[in-house]
Amino acid sequence: MLDTGTQARPRHHSRKETNKRKLLQTACRLFCKEGIHATGIARIIEESGVSRRTLYLHFGSKENLLKAVFEAEASIWFRWFDRDLPQMHCSPVERILALFDLMQNWFKSEDFYGCVFINAVAEHDKGNSWIQEIANRHSEKINARLQAMVAQSGIQDPELVTKKLSLLIDGTIVTAMVTGNGEVAHIGRLTAEDILRSAPCTNNQATKMHSI
Repeated sequence: MLDTGTQARPRHHSRKETNKRKLLQTACRLFCKEGIHATGIARIIEESGVSRRTLYLHFGSKENLLKAVFEAEASIWFRWFDRDLPQMHCSPVERILALFDLMQNWFKSEDFYGCVFINAVAEHDKGNSWIQEIANRHSEKINARLQAMVAQSGIQDPELVTKKLSLLIDGTIVTAMVTGNGEVAHIGRLTAEDILRSAPCTNNQATKMHSI
């Protein structure tokens, strides 16, 4: 026997989630493409096709919407590190390099206009601590995951190598945004190979590292 009340709730929930997703996707695209300051609530409402009332019900303010955009982009990175990369049947070194393949797919998407964390810090007053704090916390979480992968590869100083790779990742993102050329991810991958190959590693990993 069908429970019509039970069926009605998922449809309502799905509609709410669809509207929320539209708002987040539209806000992320406009914040990165046009700038956070230059993008008003009216523009987001118009391009998302979602009502002002719905936006404020979900987020309450433009600042909260920006925080939600940060969380949404962070979740993509966490999915890469916590699900996509671990599922690859390859060595830890190859998983690190595969990150640049994932980034290349990102760069080639129609809505790629850079990283919302990097763009937001660049756009705002550097004394605006809450944005920098969010960006720094995100970077720390990503670097912790990256360092774990580097440590698994047998490199003797995973912290230093992680710092090098982190700078490379950020530089690759900015270069892809400035040039509009997603192929820079391949150059980033080649550079990561050089970093990993030149890093001192344990004896049982040396042969594997130099075969990259």
